[in-house]
Amino acid sequence: MDAIAVQVDGVSKRFAHRVKGEIYAARDVKLDVGPGEFLTLLGPSGCGKTTTLRMIAGFEVPDAGRIRFDGQDVTALPANQRNIGFVFQNYALFPHLSVFENVAYGLHVRAATTDTIRRSVGEVLALVGLAGYEQQFSGQLSGGEQQRVALARAIVIHPRVLLFDEPLSNLDAKLRVQMRREIRDLQRRLGITTVYVTHDQEEAMAVSDRIAVMNQGSVVQ
Repeated sequence: MDAIAVQVDGVSKRFAHRVKGEIYAARDVKLDVGPGEFLTLLGPSGCGKTTTLRMIAGFEVPDAGRIRFDGQDVTALPANQRNIGFVFQNYALFPHLSVFENVAYGLHVRAATTDTIRRSVGEVLALVGLAGYEQQFSGQLSGGEQQRVALARAIVIHPRVLLFDEPLSNLDAKLRVQMRREIRDLQRRLGITTVYVTHDQEEAMAVSDRIAVMNQGSVVQ
């Protein structure tokens, strides 16, 4: 791989456990993700994939190792300074905000102009098939529509890296197939470097350029 957009270099993370004492959630994890690549971390519950994703995002600080974006060491950089888009398992939408305001949230934080916010939100809602939903609230939306709002919110800020944590686990089987196709098509269209977490092998194979299999805190394949 000539260019590396995301590098996880020997990263480890330990947590205290009531019975077992200290346990490794991630142990000496090494990953290189190319620009525009779609990499999936695949493994069972407790294998370390979400902990690794959260360290890439900046939500967890590794005990050892380094994380780099485009060669820049971001290990100590807070999540809000990494310019990442994150799609959570439970969508994490603000129930008191409209679809428009949910999607616009990251732009408000970045002090974007009103015109920029209006234009950017309109563009991404059209991109995810939610044009005309601007004034609805999350409680009025189906699971698939909520997922699209979460995706729109993640990409509207033009992130350097897009991260997904089990984004389809709350959807029924038919909708999961549809949404994974939409996520893959959108990622290809935008060319955003993406790291995706799932325990579902079929899902991983459907969306990924490359798959890293994790078990007991380490990349095994």
